[in-house]
Amino acid sequence: MWNAEIFDISEIHSINIESLIHGKVPAIIIRNLYDKKICEKIVERLKNFEKSPFLNNESNHIGPFLMSYTTRKDEYFTAAKKNEKIFESVFSQLPSPIIKIRHAIGCIFPDYSVCSARELEKLYSSCIIRIHEKGKFIPLHKDDVKYEGKEYGISKIDHQISCVLHLQESESGGDVIIFKKKWIKENEKFRNIDFGYSPKLVDSAESFQISNIESGDLVIINPNYYHMVTKITGNLPRITLGMFFGIFRHNNRIFAWA
Repeated sequence: MWNAEIFDISEIHSINIESLIHGKVPAIIIRNLYDKKICEKIVERLKNFEKSPFLNNESNHIGPFLMSYTTRKDEYFTAAKKNEKIFESVFSQLPSPIIKIRHAIGCIFPDYSVCSARELEKLYSSCIIRIHEKGKFIPLHKDDVKYEGKEYGISKIDHQISCVLHLQESESGGDVIIFKKKWIKENEKFRNIDFGYSPKLVDSAESFQISNIESGDLVIINPNYYHMVTKITGNLPRITLGMFFGIFRHNNRIFAWA
């Protein structure tokens, strides 16, 4: 069986991330990484900030997503700088969830340094907050900066992992489904014009559905494997904070971006 590994925050040092990188497990879940009460405070504060539509209005978000700026580097770095001020306001006088996630990755990789990605002294975006309302979903897709972000220095990484902190869950729907099928270039013929891939790609692939996630839980996946988010059917929106980590093996360094 292809099942996720679930850990409590106290067990973080025992996590074997290599099993995730090489597809032996679909996901690693760290329960209660972030305090639920603080999640509620952040969700309440988000109501006061302007959001941008993403993916044909399938979600609203705060913070730029690098894969939406594949050929517009200057615009991406300008947006990243602008949104850092918003994040500072959202997390003001609260324990930063960004730092909390980076610390967790540092514990999982004790022999690596973890820091913000930057290019020519310009900082990449630190995170992206996504808000999915009732009826919205994310189609089948993959994230691979080595292929889609070739104009960026971060594309030179050896491995990529995705970390998503759940700030608020809907009453129903919004589950992540991960497929035991890693993207290869030949799959591009199945790519949709706007975003994502044809479900035919994963017709015969084994899958795992991540259910019963609560606010404060961190979900880590290898985003090079196909994944999707099911339709939100509850009244509460699904709200998450996500970021990627790029692993450089030759100098034991890890860089964070969104």
